[in-house]
Amino acid sequence: EIWRIEDFKPVALPKSDYGKFYSGDSYIVLQTTSPKGGAYLYDVHFWIGKDSSQDEAGTAAIKTVELDSVLGGRAVQYRELQGYESDKFLSYFKPCIIPMEGGFASGFKTPEEETFETRLYICKGKRAIRIKQVPFARSSLNHDDVFILDTENKIYQFNGANSNIQERAKSLEVIQHLKEKYHGGVCDVAIVDDGKLQAESDSGEFWVLFGGFAPIGKKTVSDDDVVLETTAPKLYSINDGELKFEDIPLTKAVLENTRCFLLDCGAEMFVWVGRVTQLEDRKAATKAVEVSLQKVSPSLFMFLIVISDL
Repeated sequence: EIWRIEDFKPVALPKSDYGKFYSGDSYIVLQTTSPKGGAYLYDVHFWIGKDSSQDEAGTAAIKTVELDSVLGGRAVQYRELQGYESDKFLSYFKPCIIPMEGGFASGFKTPEEETFETRLYICKGKRAIRIKQVPFARSSLNHDDVFILDTENKIYQFNGANSNIQERAKSLEVIQHLKEKYHGGVCDVAIVDDGKLQAESDSGEFWVLFGGFAPIGKKTVSDDDVVLETTAPKLYSINDGELKFEDIPLTKAVLENTRCFLLDCGAEMFVWVGRVTQLEDRKAATKAVEVSLQKVSPSLFMFLIVISDL
């Protein structure tokens, strides 16, 4: 089940929009599983678009805590930042999620209202596909990745010379998804291989859309290519919405069931919530961590997991 934050309230999305996320919005995603002979298991993710406001992101975090309370405090909560989603989150959407520019606050139009816009996507990933819209320009292309150019009458897949076979195969799955979702299942598909210029008409058509063929540059290093390393864990207690560093040995005994703690491992952050803490304490803890992340870096690419002590 998916909700989008609109005017500080969660609004349920129709299933036809599942997998479509706007970069200017924040969302809540609930995954419920029912193991044989056991109680329901809940995973709640709040997804924050790269252009979403701090207020929207904070609302998504707080509403996630409230949803957890409704579920009896038995949900595990995950903070998902656009472009750096966990594999678990991405596994819900086949073959991928499609982040789109715009959002509710900017008054985006529905697919029925908008005219078709040619879009260029970069497609990465082996196990889980990450697809991101990039500017429709020759400068967006490189030799190392796979790109999808979605035009009104034809979809092109550009295989960078150094891209791998897994990325190329996964891109075909994404193209089939785009074809069915936005073209009614009727659209030509063309494969353009990097370095083969004149051999096929599809290649010529592809480069004409970019103003004619010209050499493309090398891939530039971006935040997408930087991986945070795991560091020595640091424990913080969270009291009245404030974080306090605890310079003590990390043992299970310090995790009192009446308190909330933040464990910072560098590449990952975990919030531990005592089972007898009040809802307002949980909200304050979540808000404090969200504000802390915003101060460190609004685009910090780590996801946060909230674990309740049950």
